[in-house]
Amino acid sequence: MRRVSGPLIHADADAFFVSVALRGRPDLAGRPVVVGDPVVACASYPARAAGVRSGTGITEALRTCPSLVVLPVPGEEVEQVSDELFRILDRAAPAVEPGSMEEAFLDTSALGWAEVEEQARALRREVRERLGITVTTGIGRTKLFAKLASRTAKPDGLRVIGPEEERRLRTTLPLADVWGVGARTLGRLHALGVSTLGELAGVPVHRLHELCGTTMARRLRQVVEGCDDAEVRPVRSRQTLSAGTATVGWGRADRSPAELADVVCRRLAHRAGEAGLVAGTVTVSLAREGVPTEHRRARLDSASAEEDLLRRCVAELLAAGAVPLVDTLTVTLSDLSATDRPRQDPLF
Repeated sequence: MRRVSGPLIHADADAFFVSVALRGRPDLAGRPVVVGDPVVACASYPARAAGVRSGTGITEALRTCPSLVVLPVPGEEVEQVSDELFRILDRAAPAVEPGSMEEAFLDTSALGWAEVEEQARALRREVRERLGITVTTGIGRTKLFAKLASRTAKPDGLRVIGPEEERRLRTTLPLADVWGVGARTLGRLHALGVSTLGELAGVPVHRLHELCGTTMARRLRQVVEGCDDAEVRPVRSRQTLSAGTATVGWGRADRSPAELADVVCRRLAHRAGEAGLVAGTVTVSLAREGVPTEHRRARLDSASAEEDLLRRCVAELLAAGAVPLVDTLTVTLSDLSATDRPRQDPLF
């Protein structure tokens, strides 16, 4: 584990799916907007202020906010913007650790605090100018405090948690604000009368292990002692490449999984080509209301990412048996390898 005093950046795109969908819709600026169907995949900040949350059914969301605007998830555009976002992040730091397709930690530990803050400002400007979306950045000595800084600066903000504030927070920070601590662990600690990091320091190590398990107990002790994770672990090479879309959509005709195969395979072939990658295995995943229902997998005779071959493979997998009632189809390429002329490797 890295023990240095230099700060890290946590960069997190704001309401990513909605922000991408709104890039060409200035008429919807400031209005409550969600993307998704049959459930909300992402809600804009005005929609959140009106009480709409991700995971809520669209019908319920419209009851909560009758003025809500519902848009389809712009799947292909989201993938393209994510790829470009990570190209920007990769240029900004020697090591980047993705947390999802719209957030990452950047290793800026070799720089001073003022330099890192200016770099974060420049990063936010570049993302806004090049991609037309906003990204919030948080700066802290460890991942916990960099992520806490970005989370509390949203949307479209920048916050620095410097050494002095970090020392104070290691005593006063509520456990509910500690990244990665779940409801069950919180409940057990609250039952002991422990609700802040300072109170946690008084819990004997063996008792903490009994309550939280070895891994979480070790992590919490590290947070209390100020030696929590500050290492940025870059993804050296990606293991899979996926694209998916919905069979249903708000305000459009429903489509069968077979009808989606061409769209998804075209997107995957394009992204694999841009990354200079070929695949040895193709997997079709079917889901309903967010719950996976079936996975079908095939090995390719030779590694490829040709669109026509992917389309035939997916069609054969779908024809191999009755397709259950689903609302989402995802195709994943795995066993990836580089072609002779690799280009930019997207992280998602």
